[in-house]
Amino acid sequence: MTKNTIGVICDDRRGVKLASGIAGKGFSTAVYMTGFNTLTGEEQEVVHDAASASGIMLIPELDSFIDALEVPRKIFMFSLDREFNAKYLKQVLDMLDGGDALVNLCDMNYIQAGSIVEDQWSRGVYYLPTGFSRGEISEEAGLSIMPGGVYESYDAMRSVFMEIAARDEGGFVCAPYIGPAGSGQYVKMVINGLEYALLEINAEMISLINLFCAPDNDETVELLYEINSTESQSYFLEMFTDIYSRKDSETGVPVTEVVSDQVDYGQSVVWCCDEGFKLGMPLSVIGASLELRFLSNMKGERIASSRLIDAIPQVPVNPADMREFVEDLRRAAYLAGLCALAQCFGLLRTASERYSWDLDLLAIARTMQVNSYTRSRSINRVIEAYDRHNKLVNLLTDPYFRKCASNYAPCLRSTVIRAQSAGAAIPALSAALQYIDMYRTPKLGSGIIQLSRDYVNGTGYERSDYPGIYHGNWDDHEEMLTQSRAEQ
Repeated sequence: MTKNTIGVICDDRRGVKLASGIAGKGFSTAVYMTGFNTLTGEEQEVVHDAASASGIMLIPELDSFIDALEVPRKIFMFSLDREFNAKYLKQVLDMLDGGDALVNLCDMNYIQAGSIVEDQWSRGVYYLPTGFSRGEISEEAGLSIMPGGVYESYDAMRSVFMEIAARDEGGFVCAPYIGPAGSGQYVKMVINGLEYALLEINAEMISLINLFCAPDNDETVELLYEINSTESQSYFLEMFTDIYSRKDSETGVPVTEVVSDQVDYGQSVVWCCDEGFKLGMPLSVIGASLELRFLSNMKGERIASSRLIDAIPQVPVNPADMREFVEDLRRAAYLAGLCALAQCFGLLRTASERYSWDLDLLAIARTMQVNSYTRSRSINRVIEAYDRHNKLVNLLTDPYFRKCASNYAPCLRSTVIRAQSAGAAIPALSAALQYIDMYRTPKLGSGIIQLSRDYVNGTGYERSDYPGIYHGNWDDHEEMLTQSRAEQ
């Protein structure tokens, strides 16, 4: 029997679509779909037809799937199910031999991923925990992926990556080697956090338009279309515009009027925020966006508190001023998105240094821009910034970002003030404004916290006029503080 060059393990038709894209690049491809035997006859027929149309071999059993692949085997795993790795990864790895390669596109904790890389490398298996910056999955679009692990593992799959990856206008192949251990999954974790922030920022912008301008649904669609034609252009805004144009088939009303406000969240963004705490890096815009999702699921409590806490009277925007208001709001949201980007790339820079990964932030940004949910004009500005200076400490120090922060901060401030005065929940926009205010302040009011820590625990404090660590004699009840320099 003729063996297949590539194997894909998946749990639904998205995986079959991934396999179709790979097969379209000239690779003979086999698919093992977990749970295929639990599908109805009609569902199985649909999957069979999709596989047949692309010349894919659909194999219902894992053992047969492994046997149907050329040696050394080259396998992709893909699922959006957060439990998929726990269910199948060990079983698949145990069936592989030295020289076989497994590219895991499922989200996974980067520490766990790095541990598996090390274990599999010891037995000669090329395990590549790979970030998948998901967009359209098709032969034409190509994949934007971020492989991590041992470089030799990447090299073993390089020829496949070069064929199936997306390319930008400059010919950059969106499958760069990210770095060792679980660095590929780390980058995807941070991108997931960025997606949460950008989704929340855009949702807040739209909610404020609806709150203060009360446009009808068609007007909202028109406004979003216009906003997306500016520097704010992004896939997410394009998606939101399309969603607002859709009607519910049951009621005939816009689907945005019948959808629940409760939103689930993935564990990878929790890991992302934890990593910010671990490395001492601010991720306030992502954190605020995640907390919004926590609160969204406290539906009963929110309904109860709405009856207990008085509502704040709304002051609508004068219709004659609506366009000016929307433009200020657009600028505010755009700047908030730049803050989220600055925080995310700041975390990547710090992680690269702390874990000795040598991340190429320019290559990561270019991969995020092609066939990715994060694609936008603002990502182009990130690419330009790292092209100018690849060792930026913070994107806000780049000339373009710095100019936007100066010019658009008044719009963000007035937006936050107006929204908070109306009692509107805008956690991401508020967090972005606070981040800018803290980052541009040369002397924060936190010095007294240093003194209080020394007062209570004797931890010492630094002075602004002399170097070194000092301890205060707080038991000296004279007005002048007696202090001593700690031994270095």
